Amino acid sequence: VAQIRAIFTLPRQFGQYPRPLAYAEWFTPLTGLDRVIGMHQISRSTRHHRYNAAIVHVDEIVRPCHLIPKMGHECDHSWTSDNVYELANTFFFNDFIDIDLFLLTFFLQNRAISSTVSKKPSAELR
Repeated sequence: VAQIRAIFTLPRQFGQYPRPLAYAEWFTPLTGLDRVIGMHQISRSTRHHRYNAAIVHVDEIVRPCHLIPKMGHECDHSWTSDNVYELANTFFFNDFIDIDLFLLTFFLQNRAISSTVSKKPSAELR
């Protein structure tokens, strides 16, 4: 999961590169489900106290997603729709927003789990 900050093309002085690019700031991988609301939690991925970011090809962006700021017991009234992604530390990944995202998340989780299980060494028979 990433927040796309800018979509751009390279100027001609950098050569012929026709594919549009995006500047993406990454979030951490999905964690286990929150027991109360049944959604995964994510937060900003950082490296040396800076957002972990990358330049990606626009055609590698799969789809938009819906993030809900985790508020705790009280809502921070300084949060607005313009600044909440900067001020909140943790978010819920809402895969219930539509059936396609729900199925994609379910598929990717099961694929990750099965690849982890298949990498574990099997017990030797004696």
